[in-house]
Amino acid sequence: MFPLDEQDMEIVAPEGWARLDRVVLMAADLLGPVAGAILPKGVAAKILALLKPAEALARRLLYLLAPTLTLAPASPAKAGASIGPAPRPTHPSPVSPAQAGAAPRKAVFRLTEPASRGPKPTGPRIRYLDGPPAPPKPPKPLRTPQTAAKLRDRLIALTLVLGDPDPHARRLARLLARRAAKAAPRPVPFNFDKPPGLARKHLDEDLRDVLAFTNDAAHYKATAPPG
Repeated sequence: MFPLDEQDMEIVAPEGWARLDRVVLMAADLLGPVAGAILPKGVAAKILALLKPAEALARRLLYLLAPTLTLAPASPAKAGASIGPAPRPTHPSPVSPAQAGAAPRKAVFRLTEPASRGPKPTGPRIRYLDGPPAPPKPPKPLRTPQTAAKLRDRLIALTLVLGDPDPHARRLARLLARRAAKAAPRPVPFNFDKPPGLARKHLDEDLRDVLAFTNDAAHYKATAPPG
């Protein structure tokens, strides 16, 4: 883990946004033009393999760019008024919401990640042989086939972040301030131990490297002592 100053971010941020631009193009090409279409299982998996690490990278870039806020009695709008602009991508996002397809509702970029699950029990299993056999487990419900609509919403939301990161950085700063005021167990709701998509075997090496780098820098910012 290591700190990044403003000069570092002037280099890291444009490189990260440029990498995300290419990922968005690849995901949009896999998704195709029909929002309501049922996607083959393999296609949905390929899109998620791109989207998950790309979203994780975008969250960490926004976090590194967002300043630290302290909630005051003022309204949230006033609390976010002093936030300066975040460094923008060096060029517009390659896929506009219109090109990606109109979503039935406003696409909102998710700023949080689920925490890692606890370790599985490793002790021996005790089976009672003198009682009746355990009832069979009910069959798992069939999974609803993945449609393009939900993935398209996520792609549009990521595209909006690339096109104008400033409001998303402000939104993240306000979220972190609220969590700090409530003494949340996870002040920064990212999974630094297992960033989404980073452990995938066939992940693009450039995307893996930039995600691992920004994750380490974001983790340092989240855990560094004040001052």
